[in-house]
Amino acid sequence: MPIIKRSQKGVKLEKEELDGNFDYIETELNNSPRLAKNASNEIIGITGGGESFPIVEMPVEVLGSSAVAASCSLTAQDEVLHSFSIPAGRIGVNSVIKIEPLWTYTNSANSKILKIKIAGITVYNVTRTASVKEAPLIVLANRNSLSSQIQVLDSSYVIGSGTTPLTFSINFVNSVTVDFTGQRANASDTLKLEYYLVTHFVGA
Repeated sequence: MPIIKRSQKGVKLEKEELDGNFDYIETELNNSPRLAKNASNEIIGITGGGESFPIVEMPVEVLGSSAVAASCSLTAQDEVLHSFSIPAGRIGVNSVIKIEPLWTYTNSANSKILKIKIAGITVYNVTRTASVKEAPLIVLANRNSLSSQIQVLDSSYVIGSGTTPLTFSINFVNSVTVDFTGQRANASDTLKLEYYLVTHFVGA
């Protein structure tokens, strides 16, 4: 089914966008479509034959990304290597956020601590020694609320895991800051955030 562009707060739709979706529903689904509106009389979708077709602007969008390497310069303390903000109102009550970072570091017995924080809340925290890179996949899903999340993935896909998923109370009602940090125990080691991509999947 085609998707009509619309802001999350509701804006006027172009006639050709509506016509294209009406034609699709009428010919493919035979549903006698009509407009669906909210209490403020904003167009929020198309209904027909007992089915509802919501309108979204971008089912997937990039919230933040960078491939410019940032290195630790201090020791024994967390350093923010990259940071960006998610504006208030951007995330929906059923939105999903996917975070893909890449750190590289010296292979040594010294500790390298890698973290991701959202609104000051740590959603990823590991300590590495004898390896050279960390590239996890972190997925957070809102639980029909702007202030309640479950962490679906914290590293990779798993089957039969013995650990329970983490939950968080990040408040996306407000603008929040996402921080990627690094901490090295020894100045002789290197620790870099090489890349990150944070994407937003609009929830139903």
